[in-house]
Amino acid sequence: MASAVVGTKRAFSALGDDESGHNGLSSSRTPPSVFNVPSQRQRISVDGYNSRNSSNRSTPRTTPTPTPAPHDCYRVFESNASIVLIGIRGTGKSTLAVIASVACRRRVVDIETLFHEATGFSTSKYRKQFGASNHNLRQEDLLRTAFQTWDKGAIIVCNGSSLERSGQALLHEFSRTHPVIHIMRELPDIHQYLEVLEESKLHDLLAFSSPIFRRCSNYEFYNMSETKAAYSIAPVNQPSVPAFLTLKRAERTFLKFLSLITSQENTQGTVQNTIPPLQPGFPLSDVATEQRKYTCAVQVPLSVVLAEKVDIEELEFGSDAFEIVINPMEMDTDFQRLPSDRADQISLSISRVRRSTIVPIIYHVMPTLEQSSYRPSYLEHVRHGLRMAPEFATIDLSLDEDTILEVIRKRGSTKIIGHLHAAIDWYNPFWLQKYEMAMRLECNIVRFTRPANFMEDNAAIQSFRNRINEQSRTIPLICFNTGRAGRRSACFNQVLTSVVPESLRESPNFANMVGINAETSWLTAREATHALYASFTYDPMQFYIIGASAGYSLSPTMHNAAYKACGMPHHFQTHQTPTLNSLQELVQSPNFGGTAISLPFKIEVISLTHSLSRHARAIGAVNTLIPVRHLNPDGSIPEDLELFQQRNQAGPIKALYGDNTDWIGIRSCIRRGLSPANAVRQTTSGLVIGSGGMARAAVYAMLQIGVKNIVVFNRTYANAEKLVAHFTRLLSSPSSTGLLPDTIYQGPQPTFHILQSRDDPWPSDLRSPTIILSCIPTHRVGDNPAPNFTLPKLWMESLTGGVVIELAYRTLKTPLMKQIREEAPSSWICLDGLDLLPEQGFAQFELFTGKRAPRRIMREEVLRSWTDDQGQTDQEMVQTRLEAIDDQEP
Repeated sequence: MASAVVGTKRAFSALGDDESGHNGLSSSRTPPSVFNVPSQRQRISVDGYNSRNSSNRSTPRTTPTPTPAPHDCYRVFESNASIVLIGIRGTGKSTLAVIASVACRRRVVDIETLFHEATGFSTSKYRKQFGASNHNLRQEDLLRTAFQTWDKGAIIVCNGSSLERSGQALLHEFSRTHPVIHIMRELPDIHQYLEVLEESKLHDLLAFSSPIFRRCSNYEFYNMSETKAAYSIAPVNQPSVPAFLTLKRAERTFLKFLSLITSQENTQGTVQNTIPPLQPGFPLSDVATEQRKYTCAVQVPLSVVLAEKVDIEELEFGSDAFEIVINPMEMDTDFQRLPSDRADQISLSISRVRRSTIVPIIYHVMPTLEQSSYRPSYLEHVRHGLRMAPEFATIDLSLDEDTILEVIRKRGSTKIIGHLHAAIDWYNPFWLQKYEMAMRLECNIVRFTRPANFMEDNAAIQSFRNRINEQSRTIPLICFNTGRAGRRSACFNQVLTSVVPESLRESPNFANMVGINAETSWLTAREATHALYASFTYDPMQFYIIGASAGYSLSPTMHNAAYKACGMPHHFQTHQTPTLNSLQELVQSPNFGGTAISLPFKIEVISLTHSLSRHARAIGAVNTLIPVRHLNPDGSIPEDLELFQQRNQAGPIKALYGDNTDWIGIRSCIRRGLSPANAVRQTTSGLVIGSGGMARAAVYAMLQIGVKNIVVFNRTYANAEKLVAHFTRLLSSPSSTGLLPDTIYQGPQPTFHILQSRDDPWPSDLRSPTIILSCIPTHRVGDNPAPNFTLPKLWMESLTGGVVIELAYRTLKTPLMKQIREEAPSSWICLDGLDLLPEQGFAQFELFTGKRAPRRIMREEVLRSWTDDQGQTDQEMVQTRLEAIDDQEP
C-alpha cells in the first residue's frame, strides 16, 4: 500500500511547472473580459513540486492530504459569488474559465499566474530556490488574498500547486459560501494533452488526486472532449474545422451546469438565475416539468449510459426526463468513501446525458434491502450525485428523518424526490403518513410505487390519489403500480411516469442490470403516449402551415415525422392561400390544433388573435397560432402552465393565441456559428437584411443575445424605417423590462442605423458586423424576381470574421452563400434555412403538443425531404449533413 502511494506521488510530481516560468496568453488572444488566463502548456502539480528538482530540495516536502469531507456544505450562495475551478493540468479549466468569463461577463483570475507576478518565479523554481516551506507559506498567503480580493464576480482557476494542506483548508472554507468545482476529464484526453507520463501512471495520479480535489470542492464537472463539428457551419474553403466549433457542445453543457448551480429559489418559490440559462424563450422553459401533465421519465441503468457507443438521444426519445439508475456498491474500506473509479463513472454518466439532451436529469440511487449495512454506501452515492447538480435526485423515505433532512439541506438547486417502493396495500395509512412526512421535510416531489401481481391491484390506487388530492397543501405525486400487471395504473399517472427505453426493453439482461424489474412500469414512452389517445384522454389534432407559397414548405414532413415517432396521431398539412380568409374555416373544426404562419401573413394575422405572447408582441409578428379552448373566469387567456394543459384536446375554440418561434431558431443559429473571438460585447455590430416579419424576429434575436448596434438594409427604405421605429418604441417602453437581458439596459443604449443602398459605406462609428442575417426571399415571389443579393466588401471587413445566416432554404446555392463559402476569409461561418427550420420547429412543436420535440428526428427529416426550387436534391450534401447531426448541439 505504502509503495503504491509513493509511486503515485512521484507521478504526481512529474507534472511540475514549466522551467521557463511562462504564464499567460498573449494580449492578442485574450478577450477584454479575461484577466490573467494561464498558458495552455503550463505544467503544474498538486503539491507544486517538480521531480526533476528532487536532488536540490532544501526542505522536506509536505504531502497533500485530504481534508474532511464537506458534509456541512449547503450549496447556497450570494448573487455573483465567485466561482472556483480546480483540477490537474489538462482537464480544460482554463478553456472553461474563458467560456464562462465571456458568457457571464466575469473576470478570470489564475492563481498560478498571480504567483509568478508576485514572486517573479514559477512555483517549481521558487520551491527549488527557497524551499518547500517558504513556497507553501507564500502560496497560502496568495490564495487567501485572492479569495478576499475576488470574492465576487470572478472565475478563479486553481491548479494543484494551490493544494497543500493549508490550501485545502482555504478552499474548503471558501466552498461554504462559493461554488468550488472539481473539473475532470477522460484519462486518454489528459494523457494526450500532457505528453508526459505513461497512461498507467496517470491513472494512479488521478486516483490519488481526485479524493483531494473532491474534498476541497462542492461541485464536479466532467469535461468531455469534442472532435467534430457540424458540416453546415464549417466553411467549404477551409481545410480544417475551426477549433471553436468543436467546443460548442462543451460550452453549452458547462454553461448549463453553471446556470444550475447558481440558480436560487426566492421566497415566492420562483427560481432566479444569476447566470441565465441557454434556452430562455422556449415555450416549455418556464414551465416546471413536474407541473405538466402526463410526463414520463426514461429509466436507464448506469452501465448502459457508460457503454462506449451509447446513443443517449435514442434512449431519451419521447421522454420528459432522463433517469440514471444506480445500484450502490461497497465503499473504499480504508477511507470510507466511494472508490475513485466509481465516482468518476457517475460523474461521466451525468455529463454524457447532459451533453446529449435538454431534458432534466433524475439521479436515482436504488435503495437496498440490506439498508443497515449498505446505508453508508447509499448515502455516499446520493451525496456524490448532488455534486453534479442534477435537476432531480431521489432520497429513500424509509431512512430516518434526520438523515433525509441532511440530504435535502445540501441539495443546492436540485429538486428532491422522496422515493418509496413497498409491497403494502394502497389502503394502508402507511402511504399517507409517508406523504405527510415528505411534505414536512420539504421534498419537492413524492414517488410511491408498489408491485402489482394482478390487474385488480390497479383499482385501489385511484382511491389513494383522491385522498392525496383532498389535502389542502400538496406536492406533485408520482404514484403507480409496477411490473407488467401495473401498466394500466402507470398510463394514467400524471407526473414523470417511469418508462423503459424501447431499444433495451427486450434485452434479456436489462432487468438484471440494475434490478429495476420491481420498480418500473415496463412501458415505453411511445406506449404511454399511445395509451392516452387510445383512452380518449387526448385527441388527434389537425395542424397546418398557412402562406401564399406554403406548398414548398418542409414543415409538414418535419412535424409529421415527429408525431409518428412520438406515438401521436396528429397530422400536419399545407394550406396555401392568397388571403387569410380561409383561416376562419379551419378554426371551426373541433380538432384544430394550431397553424404555422408563413409569408406574407406574419404581421397581418395579429389582427385575428385575441392575445399574444410577450415575444410575439415585442417582435410585432406571429409565426405560430394556437387555439384556446378554456378561458379564465375573467375572460382572459390562461398563463403558460394552464395554456399547455389544453394541448391535444379537441372542442370548441374560444380564442386564438399568437406566438413567435422564428427568433428562437435565429438565436440558436447565431450561437452555433459565433466564435469566442466574436462573443457579443457592447461594441458588437449586427446587420439585418430585410424588413418583414422574419427581419423583426432577427432584430429581436440580436437584442436577446445582447447586440447593441444593429444596422438594417432593405430595398424599400420606408419599410426599414418602420422596423427601426417599432424597436425604438419597444426599448423605451417600461413593459420591455424583464423581456430583454439586463445587459441591454446597462451602459450605452441600443442604436439602430439604416443603410440606403449597397453603395453606402459602413457607419464609421461602428465596428464591422460579425453577425449578418439575410431575411429576404432567395427565389422569385409573384412578379418579383429573385433578389440575388450579395454583400458589399465594405460591409465584411471584420478582422475576426463572423457568422452569416441566410434564413431561406428553397435554394441553397444562392449568390450570398457562394460569396461567403468561396470568397470570404475562412473566419466567416455560414448557415442556411436548413439549419434554421428545425431550430424554430422545436419550439413550435412544444407549443402545438406541450411536449419536448424529438430533435434529431426533425433535423433528419428536413434534410432527407429537401429539394431545391427545381425539384433536385444534393445527395452528397444531405449525406454529409446527416452524418454530422450527432455532433450538433441537442
